[in-house]
Amino acid sequence: MMPLPRVLLHQAARTWAPARHFHASASRLLDFDPYKTLGIDKSADQKEVKKAYYQLVKKYHPDVNKEPDAEKKFHKIQESYELLSDKDKRAQYDQFGPNAFDNSGNANPNNPFTGGGNPFQGGNPFGRGAGGNPFAGMGFDFEDLFKEAFTGGGQRGRRAGGSGFVTEHVGDNIEVLKAISFKDAIFGAKTTINYNAVDTCHTCSGSGLKAGKQKKTCPTCHGSGQSTHIIGGFHMASTCGTCGGSGVVIPSSDQCGTCHGRGVEEVPKSTTVEFPPGVADGSRLRVPGAGDAPFVTKDAYNQTRHGDLIVRVSVKPDPKFTRHGNNLVIKEDILMTTAALGGEIVVPTIDGQNVKLKVRPGVQNGRKLTIPEKGVPINRNVNNRGDLEVVLNVKALVPETPLQTALLEALADSYGDKNAKRTPGHESKLDVDDIEKDIADLKEKDCHPSTLRNFLGKIFGGHKKDQE
Repeated sequence: MMPLPRVLLHQAARTWAPARHFHASASRLLDFDPYKTLGIDKSADQKEVKKAYYQLVKKYHPDVNKEPDAEKKFHKIQESYELLSDKDKRAQYDQFGPNAFDNSGNANPNNPFTGGGNPFQGGNPFGRGAGGNPFAGMGFDFEDLFKEAFTGGGQRGRRAGGSGFVTEHVGDNIEVLKAISFKDAIFGAKTTINYNAVDTCHTCSGSGLKAGKQKKTCPTCHGSGQSTHIIGGFHMASTCGTCGGSGVVIPSSDQCGTCHGRGVEEVPKSTTVEFPPGVADGSRLRVPGAGDAPFVTKDAYNQTRHGDLIVRVSVKPDPKFTRHGNNLVIKEDILMTTAALGGEIVVPTIDGQNVKLKVRPGVQNGRKLTIPEKGVPINRNVNNRGDLEVVLNVKALVPETPLQTALLEALADSYGDKNAKRTPGHESKLDVDDIEKDIADLKEKDCHPSTLRNFLGKIFGGHKKDQE
């Protein structure tokens, strides 16, 4: 028996009602309230449902929310929206409550009131619906096979008023790169992003037609959307190249003058994006529905949905601060005299404040000092922040005058440093042993650092005059 052409099978399939899948094992009931999940009342209309959904998606999307249970909440939000955005499912839930669905939002097969548990309901032994779909209940929907074959996996189909099959076309995502300052990445900021996107034609509202005109039946496929070829005695069907499978075309004389029959045009767009506190370089933020419209004209059998706008974050480097996880790092230069004797330094913070830190005597190069709660916000909470790490960079002293050279040479002598370079004639012009003897002769009460400083100043001051 020769198989029926694909187009005939497709036309026959379009008369069947959507089948409910049969499950051999018991399903768990819906374990959450979709109204509470979206934070809306049962009296909310579809606009309120969609608004609540978009707000929660922005908050709990796994790309922007790194909390452990964010992904679980995100899936429940999606399931709640899919249930409440469908008028039939919402009516069933309002009437029967959680018993009408399983925990995936599908009709509960064990509930006879929703038609899932009675295979003979309505006198039809093959499943629900007056169309008598003999393939219903086999674990798949036979219409889905034709939908995949004729429309592709990237499109989704549904019934339009019980008479025709509606295909939902989804546009492409748009990805843009946005550079923000280091401080904005730490504390968060709102910014406006300008970009070009494919959008519904404003003249024809996406129909591709002039006012008062209609689409015509495709002269190539005669409305079937398929071209049939006979190769070696076999009937082969392929998508019509003239109409792209839609079965209709727009004559050039009836095309919209703005979009030339395409239903879309490229327009400049602007949207405000909120960068959360602590956003990292390379992060991606998603704005649902702000991407391209699909390249298809709108009619009763084609509906369109925009893709998303994906914003990739580029954080500009800061001249002072660097980021290491949830901590900020700053390098602070100190002289070796401060490192040796100790002292106090003033360190800036990303908040714009200055903090005084005490340096202990003998601190080594690379030592880290920590200022708590002056780092990166953790989990986008500005009241819970990491630390600011101050890395000390001890700078060596470079003598610029004979007096500074003499002091450093004397210091090297007092510490027994045999490797330090000496000025020629150092021992003959400045007898360190004599200086140490003079210091030893001082009374103990006179050995205060200020007294010794004055004493050494006189010695090196005289030494400077001898050099001159």
